[in-house]
Amino acid sequence: MRMMNNSCMNNHVGDDIMSADIGIRRELSEMGVDVYNPQTPSEETLASRFGDFADFVLSEAKESCLDILETDLRFDGGSVGELQGGNDKYKIYRALFPSSMSDKNKIREMKMSKKKGNKRSNNINRKATDEQNAFMQLLELYNRNRRDNLTTEDIESYMLGMCSRRARERNTGDYDQLGNCMIIIQFGGLTVGQVRHIDNMVPNLQICLYMSRRCPSTIVYEIDDGGSPVIDGASLLEYWQCLKSNNIVPDLVRMILLDHGDTNLSNKWYTRYFAFWDTINSQLLCFGKLYQPVARALGLTVEPGTTLLAGGNEIHGGPPTTESRMFAFAIGIPDQHSRGEEIAGDDDDSLLPENDGRDEENDGEVQYSPVLLHIDLCCLLFSMLDFEFGSNANLDLARREAKYFLVNVLIDLIRDYPMQQYLIQIHEERTGVLTWLECVLKQLEDGSSISALVEEAVESDDILYTPDVIKRRCKKKKVHLKAVERVAMVPPN
Repeated sequence: MRMMNNSCMNNHVGDDIMSADIGIRRELSEMGVDVYNPQTPSEETLASRFGDFADFVLSEAKESCLDILETDLRFDGGSVGELQGGNDKYKIYRALFPSSMSDKNKIREMKMSKKKGNKRSNNINRKATDEQNAFMQLLELYNRNRRDNLTTEDIESYMLGMCSRRARERNTGDYDQLGNCMIIIQFGGLTVGQVRHIDNMVPNLQICLYMSRRCPSTIVYEIDDGGSPVIDGASLLEYWQCLKSNNIVPDLVRMILLDHGDTNLSNKWYTRYFAFWDTINSQLLCFGKLYQPVARALGLTVEPGTTLLAGGNEIHGGPPTTESRMFAFAIGIPDQHSRGEEIAGDDDDSLLPENDGRDEENDGEVQYSPVLLHIDLCCLLFSMLDFEFGSNANLDLARREAKYFLVNVLIDLIRDYPMQQYLIQIHEERTGVLTWLECVLKQLEDGSSISALVEEAVESDDILYTPDVIKRRCKKKKVHLKAVERVAMVPPN
């Protein structure tokens, strides 16, 4: 009788879990995120092989597989990098497929990463051949030991099949190409998860094909929709104004966001560092909702072959974990015919890139979390505050007020998510903000006052500024000092 009661109780628990799972999937679907299980016999067979591959990498041949990844990472083999969310003891590895490494657009993106500073990794140079490629080594090791013939084409075709399923169900154009294909691996251990972020994806599709058993899925965040979404400078001002009843946005900040929201940032030397944003408004259209609080975090525990497909730029992050986890990631790129239909049917032209519709470039490599987005916005606005306006007592006071406001917004965002991971995502050439942010995180951890650090950021010429602005200012100061020295050396008449 006791066993029967336990069985009944377990059945109820299982029913509750299944009900919750269905509810979460429904909510995700309403947000434009689909989670699909394998359906056809061929999909189920491949899903089983994916699970075997993950078991082999994560458990059976863990030490050998870890050595392959670490060797590539340590000696700059070109195919392995790290994702934020891991730690010194338990890393989260990304190993690129050979097809992604040979993509010319990816190479161009990596060359630009020195300026962007917000790439997923800063140590992938894509020079390895197929034989040297770490992922291919993992796959070949598995195939030899398990007498299988699993290929990258098996994984890619499975992903494209799920894209086609989504296209049929949502009655949209199909996807005929994948980009930025990689395997993501975590060998157990406690990790706190990724900072919530947005990848630059539109109009592409984000694909996560989970391979390990009982794998925690990517967490997708639903934003608090109590107010208007932040999609441009005007809506960001409205959000800041409504955040607190006494939160008056300084006039100079208001003026820049309203009057310069659509200004091409490549036009001025002091804004050119952010030319990849195009404009402030286009950047906020993609990433602006990061400023808004989240209402819920939606995630699942899934089995091999389960695939998450997210359209658009959703707020998401890798989950906190205590066990091993492995999945494949890629972007789905619309075919040209389908892309033409999207252009014809889309009312918002600002969402459309200025190319032929083959948006391999929007591959999720450029990503922002709330703190990193606002750090870059501060660096941009600080320069505009200094160089767009003249100098007199009133303007100097207004500038200080604007900078204090922006830094205090930054501090609030850091308090909300005080993570050391920011430090590895900011390019090393930005030493001023790196050192300052490290001090802020330490002071917050210790519970110490940070008022002096706020003051330092407002007054400094090398913290919330970009390297090119800092370099030019230093050069001008040197020229000025030399001129002063020359005058001092001239003997009086």
